Amino acid sequence: MNPISTPGSHAAGSWRRWAWLALGVALLCYLPVVLTERAAFGVALSNMQLLNLGLTQINLMLIAMLGALSLNYLTGCAGLISIGHAAFYATGAMTAAITGTQWGWPFPLVLLASGVMGAAMGLLAGLPSLRVRGLYFVLSTMAVHFLVVYVFLEYQFKFFDVVGVPYNPAKLGPFELNTPIRWYFFLLPLVALIYLGLSSSLRAREGRVLMAMRDHELAATAAGVDVRILRLKAFGLSSAIAAMAGALFAHYLSNVTSEAFGISFAIQFIAMIIIGGMGSLAGSLVGAALWLLLPSVISGFASQASGSTGIVRLLLVENKAQLVQLIFGMLVIVFLIFAPGGVAGLGRQIRDRFSSKGGR
Repeated sequence: MNPISTPGSHAAGSWRRWAWLALGVALLCYLPVVLTERAAFGVALSNMQLLNLGLTQINLMLIAMLGALSLNYLTGCAGLISIGHAAFYATGAMTAAITGTQWGWPFPLVLLASGVMGAAMGLLAGLPSLRVRGLYFVLSTMAVHFLVVYVFLEYQFKFFDVVGVPYNPAKLGPFELNTPIRWYFFLLPLVALIYLGLSSSLRAREGRVLMAMRDHELAATAAGVDVRILRLKAFGLSSAIAAMAGALFAHYLSNVTSEAFGISFAIQFIAMIIIGGMGSLAGSLVGAALWLLLPSVISGFASQASGSTGIVRLLLVENKAQLVQLIFGMLVIVFLIFAPGGVAGLGRQIRDRFSSKGGR
């Protein structure tokens, strides 16, 4: 039998949540100091103790989180399967090159233009969803991917040749994002704002209708919902976020080529939301973190085995790249078979199990 909730217990629970939130924010703010100085509170830490991670990997992870959030909103929440997500990244990167590198626009306007152009491209990519479903729609998103990457390749060769597309330093007024720490404190609140914005939109009426369309499109239509407009809205919002992430990705690397946005780049976002959990925005963050950081962790362990022999050396030293791919492939298969809800689904199962035990 569940205990009766009282105002005191509710206030205590709220206080604990705020305390944990404050602790999490403090740790996130202290993280770049630890990774930069390779020490915590004055105590030096080894590379293995830091899991072979650096601030650059963390920043790239934050950018990838934007892509994973946008794809999970489209696929996990709206039910529109797309494998053309790299096309929106490429759209944002190309828009940033035109408006920033060639036209000299300030960085905030470059991001805004990338988002607007990404939304327009998303609306075009979403038009086939008004007529086709399933595999045919997936193939149409793949066609958009190859078309956009081809345009980016032609643009690169016409204006910058094979050396890649250069990008101006990102500046917010007089403040230049010229160090990993500055990038971190710009990207972290941006990811938090996008996450909170998408979460709020899903709790609103239109967000609930969006998920109803995912679960049963005919029922949503029968309830008077214009699912065609809803699909295009979902595509526009998702692609706008992905295009902004593409602009950030290009600016952070300072030079990109069309090869950076290949089909494998698009597939990795699908793997992120499968591992994290379809339909879970929080799972998107976990999936992106695992996908981006696990290779560095494995490489760190592999470096410790440089003096080993036999099968250990064969796996961890001579075939390190293949081992990483094998682990990721097995991870995706295991989640698809045993935990289709991803990490978020496992978390819910564990929480429900403990809740049921506590209520007895």
